[in-house]
Amino acid sequence: MAKTTKPATIGLMELSARIADRHDLSKARAKAILDDLRDHMVETLMAEERVNLFGLGTFEVRATKAKMGRNPKTGESIAIPAGRKVVFKVAKGLKDQM
Repeated sequence: MAKTTKPATIGLMELSARIADRHDLSKARAKAILDDLRDHMVETLMAEERVNLFGLGTFEVRATKAKMGRNPKTGESIAIPAGRKVVFKVAKGLKDQM
């Protein structure tokens, strides 16, 4: 069986360093901007509003239905309550590039 490798992951620190280099900002200032963006996106999603990042995609909150599940360790049936989840829909332009 062929081993699959995980794709490279870029974290907040690496992303803020790249933004700082490209836009002549300090790394701390770039990180503060990204932190503010993240916080504002979370506040918007918590208010049940969509976040559309042009060219990237749309984040939105969707309701999930209650359902029955199974504990894989014991095989016991468990009730999974209804809830909410954040979903991301890729923008058409980005999807076409992939």
